[in-house]
Amino acid sequence: MGRNFETRNPDAPGWLQWLAALLAEELAPRPHRLATSIRLAAIATIGAGLMAAAHVRSELGPYVVWLMLGPVAMLSPRTAASYLAITAPILAAAVPLAGILAESPWLMLPFIGIVTALSTYLIVTRKLGSIGLVWQVVTLDTFYGVVFAPRDFGWNDAALFGACAIAFSLIAAFDTWLWPDPAAAILLESLAASVERTRERFVQAAAYFIEAAGAARPAQPPATSEMPVQLALLDRAGAEGIGAYRRAILLAAITLVERLHLRVDRVTIAAREDVSHGIRQMLRPALEAACGAIAAAMAEAAHEMRIMIRTGADAPPSPAAARAGAALDALDAAIARARPRYIQQAGGREIANFGAFSESLHEIVGLIERPLDEPPAAPQPAPTTQAMPAPQSDPALIAYCLKVALCVVIGYVIGLLTQRADLSTILTTIIVTALPTYGASLRKMILRIVGAVVGGAVSLLAIIVASPNFGSLPAYMAVVFAVLFISAYSSLSSGRIAYAGKQLGTTFLLVFAGLSPSPDIYAPLWRTWGILLGTIVVTVVFFGLWPVYAGDSLLPRLRKVLRDTLALVPGGAAHSAAEIHRINTQLTEVLSEILQVADDARLEGRRSLIDHDAVVQSAGTVRRIAHRLATIALWRLEEPPPRLDDPTEAAADAVFSALGRRLESWLSFYQSDASLRSAAARALASGHSSAEIARPLEEFSNRIQAQGFARIAAWPAEQRRRMLDQLQSMRRLEFLMSELETHLAGIPGAAAPGGLRYAAAVATGRPA
Repeated sequence: MGRNFETRNPDAPGWLQWLAALLAEELAPRPHRLATSIRLAAIATIGAGLMAAAHVRSELGPYVVWLMLGPVAMLSPRTAASYLAITAPILAAAVPLAGILAESPWLMLPFIGIVTALSTYLIVTRKLGSIGLVWQVVTLDTFYGVVFAPRDFGWNDAALFGACAIAFSLIAAFDTWLWPDPAAAILLESLAASVERTRERFVQAAAYFIEAAGAARPAQPPATSEMPVQLALLDRAGAEGIGAYRRAILLAAITLVERLHLRVDRVTIAAREDVSHGIRQMLRPALEAACGAIAAAMAEAAHEMRIMIRTGADAPPSPAAARAGAALDALDAAIARARPRYIQQAGGREIANFGAFSESLHEIVGLIERPLDEPPAAPQPAPTTQAMPAPQSDPALIAYCLKVALCVVIGYVIGLLTQRADLSTILTTIIVTALPTYGASLRKMILRIVGAVVGGAVSLLAIIVASPNFGSLPAYMAVVFAVLFISAYSSLSSGRIAYAGKQLGTTFLLVFAGLSPSPDIYAPLWRTWGILLGTIVVTVVFFGLWPVYAGDSLLPRLRKVLRDTLALVPGGAAHSAAEIHRINTQLTEVLSEILQVADDARLEGRRSLIDHDAVVQSAGTVRRIAHRLATIALWRLEEPPPRLDDPTEAAADAVFSALGRRLESWLSFYQSDASLRSAAARALASGHSSAEIARPLEEFSNRIQAQGFARIAAWPAEQRRRMLDQLQSMRRLEFLMSELETHLAGIPGAAAPGGLRYAAAVATGRPA
């Protein structure tokens, strides 16, 4: 649709073309989207209607319903009751405290700062999510409202508690009985749709590269991906009770889809570059066959993902993936035959460009032809509910909590100076947009402003049109449903506009909360202005005074992943099966956080200290290494194989020792002061010899295979099979460790320009 717009409007401004293409892509109908939008809008509208019918006069009531919907776990009646039981004492305690502090204004500001910092710390460490934000909002609203309504704020809190009771009960009823909507199924559909859209981008870029008839120039790669939405769905699925094993599989699928997305970005960049086309014309038949086979394999992967996720890293590729591999082999053979001619005819830029395109094809096939690595299955099903993790002392987290507290105090002071009760939205905006990293905050700020402006305009229109012409509750509910449906539908898009869509509904509910005639347009304007002021406060503190970039957030997590992977090496720190399963589950959690940091780095662009592409690739590779190491370690602990002769055992131990030394060297590097220096990372990678692992592995393999596997011939059949599986895994670990070091060396420093990536691709030696 974006290409058609560009064709029909050749004189339109570039930003307008981009916006039309973006909206056409993001708002296109997708499976499950319409039903989910109706569900979310219906729940929120019914909640607002029930509050109006029950005369629960709380401006935050409909907002609480809307905040608790979306990428959060389904609410069971038991959980809803526990949430309400905690909300009651929070509001009850806030009333007398607010009254006391209103008499001692000099204590109010430090108290608000301390409460904000502590609550933010608990929300992050306990992973409270939306309910944590609800508790923060209701508490801060109480301390803000007492200044402007010292005689009524207690009644306001009582109304707010009633609104929470209606909200929690209604959502629990829908999630449990009326219209459940489990996250795991939505996630699979989202992954399949992402692969399908990635395939469409690949087909467009490949057609332009090989100069197919009627092919239009592909658009620039999108600035964001759907990975943040999918990670939120994964967290929701985990809260809904999926086990650690299934969670690891779904995280692996999310990583695979994102890696495909990034590889197709490189294909698109190569296709868009303005260079001569001699090589591609020379190899056009082989290129067409390879690209067509890859597109077919991606279509097969999208179809399969809706039904199941293929696992078993050593299983054969699917039929379409096998055909893609064969077509790529044919392309390599054609390149080898044509090389003497094009080396003499083509320039360096053209060779580098073709090398980048060819290398990206190989990487795409490498991702889709091998089923996902799976973690070792736990000995018993994971519990449906997990204990909350104990808070960890983290200087970066403490600094983040202090920044949020500072912003809230500044916002509170601004509200007091303006003497407007409507500016309580300043505090809500700060709580929502103040995120740990520069990129995450930047994205949410921009989208919140866009959503607030659009939502404010819609709210004013609704007040102007609905208030004079409608007088019944059902009529107002119809207006609310229409706006919330639009908000929900747009919020189910990718991370590029999803939060703006959610914020549209949030702004509308804060403004149009009464569901009764109200010609007052000044309060909505003040609330919209409060959102802008809150955004300005966060901008000054988080971007100007105290910026934290994705690289700063990545390093502690990367160290933890390397440390945990090192513990899984046979003979490492994990001495029991329970410990191995615990570490493997912990790795899944941290890798999920690393992928979120990678998306923040993408948005930071050249300000970022890390390359988001290399972070995603590293996360995918280290996950595969950890799963294989965990499987080997579990076998050795639970079903120890008969001992081999000393030289053979020594060779196996040498392989694992070499793997451990490599991981230790990278752990030491990322603990050092040079951790974000790209030259130091490349020097470390180049200083490692492949023979360090390959030589003892070859010796171990030869000794196992000697004389027709004589050393294990007397073993039980199951033990022989396990040993051969271990040998295959060790061979794969050699390759994966080399791949991981390449990606780890690429993390420091922002993403390289396209031309440098092309040169790096040429260095692989495939096309040149």
